[in-house]
Amino acid sequence: MTFLVDENIPYGVIKRLRGAGAEIISVLEEFRGMSDEKIMKISSGQRLTIITFDKDFGYLVFKRGIGAPYGVILLRIQMKSPDYIFKMLKWILFESGIKFERNFVIVTESKVRVVPLD
Repeated sequence: MTFLVDENIPYGVIKRLRGAGAEIISVLEEFRGMSDEKIMKISSGQRLTIITFDKDFGYLVFKRGIGAPYGVILLRIQMKSPDYIFKMLKWILFESGIKFERNFVIVTESKVRVVPLD
């Protein structure tokens, strides 16, 4: 599975995730400054799960009803350090067993909630 990582994820985290084996397309590298709506269209069209800290994706999907992305991982964790973010994402992507396709996954410090997009 390939992930579309939003601009708000530290670049050092992206590099470490790639080093751990994750297939990453970085908005920062490929689509800098692109609107959330366009990022969602890319996600849907290319079957990419978005990784972001941006709560606007939830607003766009659930409140405005704008076309659903392929999947979203919304991090609602403290940005303590890039190392902390990497460890959380590494667990989510490689160890949690969570299915990301057609799901909106909300990650907090104490729980993970999976909301179907269909």
